[in-house]
Amino acid sequence: MAFVCTMPKQMMRDKIGMTETQRPMQVLPGTYQLSANLNLAKDIKLAIALNIASLGMFAGSVLLSFKFLQLIRPSLFTDPLDGLFSGYLSGTFLVTIIILISVIVGMIFLHEAIHGLFFWLFTGGRPKFGFRGFYAYAAAPDWFIPKPAYLIISLAPLVVISVVGFGLMLILPSAWVLPILLLVTMNASGAVGDLYAFFWLLLKPKGLYIQDFGDRMAVYFPREKAGDAEQE
Repeated sequence: MAFVCTMPKQMMRDKIGMTETQRPMQVLPGTYQLSANLNLAKDIKLAIALNIASLGMFAGSVLLSFKFLQLIRPSLFTDPLDGLFSGYLSGTFLVTIIILISVIVGMIFLHEAIHGLFFWLFTGGRPKFGFRGFYAYAAAPDWFIPKPAYLIISLAPLVVISVVGFGLMLILPSAWVLPILLLVTMNASGAVGDLYAFFWLLLKPKGLYIQDFGDRMAVYFPREKAGDAEQE
């Protein structure tokens, strides 16, 4: 049983070419020091910018999704009885609101569950989940995670939900397409913070480790690189 549980984690680590010294650890060597922090909640200007970007991401995702569906499933836009909105335009306002709320709540939990799954795949430790106000998070505060693995963790919900969601929209009955479309587009909008963290880390030198607390992250560099990183 332990062998079955260990194999996916081992395969995931090997897939991105992590060596023994690059794998997640719970105690960093003394040659590393804290060199950078990213706390989106405390940077008001950045938070406003990301909220604006989130709206743009949502609009862009909706537009691209509609274009995709028009190419792949044109009947959703031409068949009045089996169209994209046919089952909802005839329904009550209350039903529409319930569906919308269910999609939002489901997206939040699914997004963080995927983060948590990838934290577990790389560390083997149980991730922590929580809320701070309206902000949900998955975290691994007891682990120091190398940059390549953390980049995958940060984008996993956006990639997984988008790919699976578009795949399901191709094969499921039309009544399911609109809720899935909303889930995919709202998830893309909510992934703006993940995208920012991804590119923020991508521009930093190799060899760093990240400690994720959920609402903030701490970045550790080898001492010889720390000075250069702090100047960026």
